[in-house]
Amino acid sequence: MKNKLALFDIDGILIIGRNEVHRQSFSVAIKKVFALDTNVNEIQTSGKTDTKIIFELLERKGIRPEQARPKLKEIFNFMIEFVEKNIDSSNISPNPGVFELLEELRSRGYILGLITGNVENIAKIKLKALNLLQYFQVGGFGDMSEIREKLLERAIGEAEGKFDLRFDKKDVFYFGDAPLDIECGKNVGVTTIAVSTGVHSKEELSKHTPDYLYKDFSDIDSIVKAIEQT
Repeated sequence: MKNKLALFDIDGILIIGRNEVHRQSFSVAIKKVFALDTNVNEIQTSGKTDTKIIFELLERKGIRPEQARPKLKEIFNFMIEFVEKNIDSSNISPNPGVFELLEELRSRGYILGLITGNVENIAKIKLKALNLLQYFQVGGFGDMSEIREKLLERAIGEAEGKFDLRFDKKDVFYFGDAPLDIECGKNVGVTTIAVSTGVHSKEELSKHTPDYLYKDFSDIDSIVKAIEQT
């Protein structure tokens, strides 16, 4: 096993686009818990954790984060229930090249993990539906904190503890599709790999100066070579 850790965002990176079932679950859960009508399409969600999205939706209705926090677990449970009932292969797909990249990195002894704003159980439901969950050994998830940097630090710490390793930050590779992903990686000091497979263009992502930038996962050899040489 190499002392290299590759961490992947889910929406826009491992799977195509933003999953509508997951997005609908916010409104369903908030309606059940607070009896309020909300619309996730009214806010910018790219790169944000589910916790932060919930806080923003409720703040628009006059409910402050400190008021919402005691109800988070209840909201998460309703979200998980909705996603579990409604997700299937007809409304979720992997990005082209993802399986090949994960197989290649795993064959080279890399530890693979997740950094996602998704609630942990929702993330696992999505990945299990695509047979992707098997690849990942550690992770930071959106019900652990609203702050993405804390999720990244948690995943690194989990990998170090689980495998009795210590990582040089440059040997931690964070794959994301949003400016907030790049910002998070830079704040923690890891190597950032931006891929314009989400809602943000390659030109837009380039303005945030990731360490590496790709249009998609079509050139796996180039991606692996960049990681190997870092």
